[in-house]
Amino acid sequence: MGALAEKSPDKTTHQLSAKELSASLRDTTMPEILHYVEGHWNPETVRVRIAKPHEILQIPPEWHGAIKHGRGNTGDAVVLFGSNLVEPIEGSRLSSDAFVDGLHALHFVFEDGNGVLLGDKEASRIISSDASSEIVSSEEEKPVMRAIKNDAEGKIIIEIRNGSMSPVMQQLTSLGNDPQMDKEKRLRYRKAVSDCLGEFCAKGATAVRKRLQLFEIKRLTYFDDCFASGATIFGDQEVDAAMGRTHDQMLEEIRVSVASTQAITLAVKRSLDRHVPLLVRVGALSYGLGNRAIGSNYLINTQPEMLDFGLFTVGDMGDNLSTGREGLIHPHVRLYRPGRNRSNHETRIYLGGGLAMLELWEAKVMERKKDPDSYVCVLQATRINPPPGEDGDIHDWGVLLNGKTLPFFQPAT
Repeated sequence: MGALAEKSPDKTTHQLSAKELSASLRDTTMPEILHYVEGHWNPETVRVRIAKPHEILQIPPEWHGAIKHGRGNTGDAVVLFGSNLVEPIEGSRLSSDAFVDGLHALHFVFEDGNGVLLGDKEASRIISSDASSEIVSSEEEKPVMRAIKNDAEGKIIIEIRNGSMSPVMQQLTSLGNDPQMDKEKRLRYRKAVSDCLGEFCAKGATAVRKRLQLFEIKRLTYFDDCFASGATIFGDQEVDAAMGRTHDQMLEEIRVSVASTQAITLAVKRSLDRHVPLLVRVGALSYGLGNRAIGSNYLINTQPEMLDFGLFTVGDMGDNLSTGREGLIHPHVRLYRPGRNRSNHETRIYLGGGLAMLELWEAKVMERKKDPDSYVCVLQATRINPPPGEDGDIHDWGVLLNGKTLPFFQPAT
């Protein structure tokens, strides 16, 4: 995400209003995004570098992401995506109608939390409404909508817990656009993130695996605060592939509080191309992504009702969730359930705002009195990019990861 100064539109955009800035985003569709990626996602544009033993990777000092926690930022893996995360999605608006239309074209079907089939218009209305998840009990919640694909092309379920105008999203937008985030507001923001996620935070996937006929296969969960461009999770996947860590016979889960429709589009594309089943659990959706003038990689409100609360859907989540302790936590592996009781599931949590997410996850696990996944890998991730080129545009985007060369633990089956 961009600098904190970018959270104040008046400082960078000549006093334009939130509605004017949101209106400057260009409309896009899922087919347009998919077509671009189809022609550009290849070894020449997506480059992976993994540290050799005892090597520390750094990025040039003039790059975005070169400094973190007041010191030089280092890692053990770098992934650069070229234009794949810039040209097709930056500064774009992928509306709920366009999102549902795109999923329909890929042969998804839609249902409500009770499993009742929905038409396209109703599915789009619900995910962009003020509806909230129905809480049946401490063990059961019903998302406002599921999108399901279960055929020879691929196996994907997308669960959306709340509408994008739900009360919890109104609270996140209001706080996320507040330039004066004191301790009390940060606590409220953190609780809102927890409420947005609900039981998705620590829920298993047994029912999903049964529905997709994926019995007893490993689940790998990517757990992060938000899913804007997807650089962190897609970069993690690319590094795994370069290291020979196969995701065959695995269900990948992306679990986040708020996601852009653009990032979910890319996740669907990668699931189908890589033939890896996918579960997406998201608290709510955002339909806009900022451009460089607004703040690249920021989730942007596009609905008039939400723009009344502010331009940014959630603001800078990493900063708003910061406890001030992120710089003291190093990448590491946490092993739970010792001995032969270990499951074969894995959760990966990314530091930054992710330290708060780790704490939220552990609190939810304890609250549910459920066994956590055996293997939890805590990683650091930073979005990186070079300065603008001669034309004034940024043509590369990537992620610096730290913790990818930690000893790889294979849980007992």
